[in-house]
Amino acid sequence: MSSRRFPGKVLAPFHGQPIISHVISQVARVIPNDRITVATSDEPSDNPLALYVRELGVSVYRGALENVFERFQGCLRKNTCDWFFRISADSPLLNSDVLMMMLGYAVSLELDLVTNVQVRTFPKGHSAEMIRSATFAAIESSTLTLEEQEHLTKVFYNNPTKFRIMNIQSADPNLAQQSCVVDTLEDLFRLEKTEVC
Repeated sequence: MSSRRFPGKVLAPFHGQPIISHVISQVARVIPNDRITVATSDEPSDNPLALYVRELGVSVYRGALENVFERFQGCLRKNTCDWFFRISADSPLLNSDVLMMMLGYAVSLELDLVTNVQVRTFPKGHSAEMIRSATFAAIESSTLTLEEQEHLTKVFYNNPTKFRIMNIQSADPNLAQQSCVVDTLEDLFRLEKTEVC
């Protein structure tokens, strides 16, 4: 909710519903509702978000605002699983087919991270990362740079020889030029009018 460019954007209305509800709906096509968790901060500004998400029947985990890595590790301790998806809450046009594609790689290969952003060939706003929980939990967050603490998978991309990474690609790399993410109020208006994405 404390976005500098568009404060409160995840609860902004998009086609009549808050952006976060669209994101959750897309994820719920792949993951059961009772396995979806919104990991937000423990700052008072995120109270409305937490309240709204709980009203949708989705669990909420709250942790540090700046140290997103530590927040996710705490969330993982409360919600055990073999793998988890990292999805941005500002992507109302997220494509659930991308998540399904990633799940296929998780069961067939020994990997630490399945991503579509290491080499981007999907539109911004279709970004997804599926992370092996055991690998993630074993990383000591206090050894990370501030940037790695803030950006959850930065440590993987900064150390590609230490981790087993699979980058999936779209059939049309030109899609990477499209932006389907809401960073600003202008993005919101543009995406409500477009049929692309």
